[in-house]
Amino acid sequence: MSRPTTALTLDGPAAAGPPALHRGAARSETAHALQSVLDITDPYPVVDAARQLADGPLERALADVAAGRLLHEPTGRRVPLQELPARTVARLAQAHHLDAGQSEALGFALRCTFAWPGVVGTPDAPHALKSVLPAGFEPIATVEQIAASQATAGADGLNTSYMISQMKGGMSADFGIGCPLMCAYCYRREGDTVDGYLGSWEPAGFLEPEDVVARLLSHPWFTPHHTPIGLHMSTSEAFLPKLWPRTWRALQLLDELGLTNRVSCITKYSLSDEQIACLESLVHVDLDVNVCYAAMPESIEPPNRERRLRFLRRILRSERINVLAYYRPIAEGLNTTDAHLRHVWQTFKDAGARTVVLGGLKFADDHVHSFMSYGLPLPTGSFTPGKKLLTAATEARIMAAFDEVYADVPPELRPAVLKRSSCGRAVERGSHIPDYNGHYDLPATNCRLRCPAAQHQVCAAAQPPDEQTVRQLLARIGRPDVRVDITSTTTVVHAPLSQFERTFLRQNLLFPVHTARQAAELVAGRLTR
Repeated sequence: MSRPTTALTLDGPAAAGPPALHRGAARSETAHALQSVLDITDPYPVVDAARQLADGPLERALADVAAGRLLHEPTGRRVPLQELPARTVARLAQAHHLDAGQSEALGFALRCTFAWPGVVGTPDAPHALKSVLPAGFEPIATVEQIAASQATAGADGLNTSYMISQMKGGMSADFGIGCPLMCAYCYRREGDTVDGYLGSWEPAGFLEPEDVVARLLSHPWFTPHHTPIGLHMSTSEAFLPKLWPRTWRALQLLDELGLTNRVSCITKYSLSDEQIACLESLVHVDLDVNVCYAAMPESIEPPNRERRLRFLRRILRSERINVLAYYRPIAEGLNTTDAHLRHVWQTFKDAGARTVVLGGLKFADDHVHSFMSYGLPLPTGSFTPGKKLLTAATEARIMAAFDEVYADVPPELRPAVLKRSSCGRAVERGSHIPDYNGHYDLPATNCRLRCPAAQHQVCAAAQPPDEQTVRQLLARIGRPDVRVDITSTTTVVHAPLSQFERTFLRQNLLFPVHTARQAAELVAGRLTR
């Protein structure tokens, strides 16, 4: 079906012709003009408008985007912005023999088909703080005040003063604190202080979904279409009956804004078919649901097993939701007998799990007191505060059980098994982007289980960032002028970085980031192996 063309008028230098899509002084004006015809529900008029500023192979590539509806998947979901370079730009560049400048201009034109709400990002500067905010948008605090609040976060990154927190898995957006599931190993348990559950297992201190999304868009560390988001990542359970209405409303708001960020919900609960249908109706948000199951004794992990497994089997049938089987927490001596291991793998096999993420248990002195007060057996092993324990011996036994259970399944049809959530999410989504936490700087440690060859290739081919993008990101964490060395394997920042500042940089660059000291230690480790 043919589409009406959109009249586009550009004054000044951009009116000269085709170079308007290419890098140069007119780029910002061109982006503004293209976005003036943007409709979040239909991005193709922007593509038609961009075609008026192109000729030759670039114009033909843009025509293919519109004719083939290449900004959407067959299900009707938007292709996330981060995946367009691999899924669309690279293929069109090859098909139409685009040179580097034309390929970059094509990518720019496609970025103009996305909305950029909040304090960060425009199509011509996706990682930069805005100089002009969107009409009607009022941040709830200055970027300096919000960034300063992150410095007050706890050791795990939880920012209870702002309720938007940069954590290892992404940026956690939280509505309240508290969870009634009462897992004994939870590190925010009854009786904790303000950094915990405020003395109650029931969720409390609620923010409205509109407030949470406004806080997210106001945060200078949040990048539209790039930053991974976790709902209730470290404070509660997104699918609890008390929280589901807020979770669903927040997802709707993000979707209505046209954001294609990855949004994760980690759960030991379940949803009805009607609730799953709600999640399947999202068009823009790139949702993944991570269902936890590790055959933990119910005295330690009370949430109903069978209900959870029915949910896992049902949601794995969805064609519109990315689903990870979370084989965690694995606690030495509690759920690591041979019978436990075989049972979990058989359960995942019967459910049809495609991607499995392993994870050990965080355990500290206060957990010992908690377990003892409940009369529960203690896990074994030597624990480091803040670190998950999963010994090499137990990992080897887990994978031996995997091989046993899947012996009758061809290797190429067995699920991927990963150590890191970010790896699992990249694999489950189709291996279109590198692991967004940059774990491939230590492949012997992080990539040794069952990562697909396609993901290995994508991670190995990750391209170093340009210095302008790195500078824009450093400005957002208050270090605009520090020395930076960009190599083929890492970005070295010559300044102290907290683990969360480093995570922020990695997740935006899709590339390893180290301080000078970390880079030296990494090189030394490789030389001595």
